[in-house]
Amino acid sequence: MEENVKEVEQVNEAAVETVQTETVSAAGEGKKAKSKKPAILGAIGAVVIAACGGVGAFFGLDLNVPAAKEWVKDYEAVQTTAKERNKNILLAFTGTGWDGVSVNFENDIMQDKEFIKKMGKKFELAQIDIPAGENEVSEEEMQKIFTYAMMFNLETTPSLILLSPEGVSYGVIAYQEEMGLETVIEAVENVESGYKALAKLKSDIEKASGVKKVQLIDELYEKSSDEEKANMTDYILEVPALDPENQSGLVGKYKLLAAYSEAGLYMQRGDVVGARNVLLNMVESTDVGPEYAQEAYYTAAYITALGGLLTTQEEIDYTCSLLEKAIAAYPESEHIEDLNNFLSLVKQQPVPDDTAESADSANTGK
Repeated sequence: MEENVKEVEQVNEAAVETVQTETVSAAGEGKKAKSKKPAILGAIGAVVIAACGGVGAFFGLDLNVPAAKEWVKDYEAVQTTAKERNKNILLAFTGTGWDGVSVNFENDIMQDKEFIKKMGKKFELAQIDIPAGENEVSEEEMQKIFTYAMMFNLETTPSLILLSPEGVSYGVIAYQEEMGLETVIEAVENVESGYKALAKLKSDIEKASGVKKVQLIDELYEKSSDEEKANMTDYILEVPALDPENQSGLVGKYKLLAAYSEAGLYMQRGDVVGARNVLLNMVESTDVGPEYAQEAYYTAAYITALGGLLTTQEEIDYTCSLLEKAIAAYPESEHIEDLNNFLSLVKQQPVPDDTAESADSANTGK
């Protein structure tokens, strides 16, 4: 349950609740501006994000592909080149007009000849330099910069984002002042190695079958980023058929993930009841095991509260019953205390007094 809460960082704007998250602003060094990013429980966000896939450039890279020799500040142009050359992208976010650390990073790391030589062989090099003020660039350009910062979940400058040719992030390196050139190179190479391992794992999955394939799919899922999980819907849906006897012990997990995927579509449309029913139909029509049954009931209750449905005593009572089912499904769970706390909060939810409101309206003539 806790892992699923961490997994979820993105959902369509139609989701019914937003949380505040920080993204870097160009207003001044160390300053951050709040922006809204929707959130919802479980793996819904991870499996419904529309993200491009692709193994990337590490396998079958043409040795004759030209090396990048400089940082290009037009990201769209770099992405076009990356697709043509089947190379991944190394994107540097900086704020050289207002951030002293970014200035040092650009001078000491980005412009180092050895760094450009090594990185240019494997990556197309892109730089997005966040201006100190909105008046320094056009409104359209500022909107682009802000969009990219949000798209790649930028948290601080300077940072390096590693991207597939399709623009899917597979690693972030947040630069610290104590990091030297070799440390940054090592960090990039470590992310690259992990990316290669995932690509190899995807290749192994295509060759496998049955329980072995299920195990490899689960390994890939657990090692993947949220964006990469978004591309795994086909794998998720395949698991129950690959292991009908549940020899892997993973079928319940992937039935729940499949339900999250479908529920996510309802949430995008703002249909909270529809999303809730998907989860309940799944858990009540199939044996997913106590742990995943508990999570399904909990998530159904959570999105009910998140969706603002606790406005009648009937809905409050129903949500309480879902939480009670969650507790009963797996009483030895480490999350029992959290579930009981949630149940207590729902029971205390105030209900509008329609009778009193009607009386007040009559007295005031409204």
